[in-house]
Amino acid sequence: MTEAELRALFDEIDTDGDGRINIVELAEGIKAEGGQGHLAEEVKKAMEADANHDGVLDFEEFRTLLK
Repeated sequence: MTEAELRALFDEIDTDGDGRINIVELAEGIKAEGGQGHLAEEVKKAMEADANHDGVLDFEEFRTLLK
């Protein structure tokens, strides 16, 4: 995935446009991308990328998650 594609996906999931993806936006994004199975587990695993433990994913953390 290119940098531009990553940014576009991040911006799509960041529905309130604050430059951070919160847990609700993340859950909605996973569902929109066809996430199946245990949504809570998928969200919890994705939030492990929250390096500074502020409860949201910034673009750098999101990039790390998708590598």
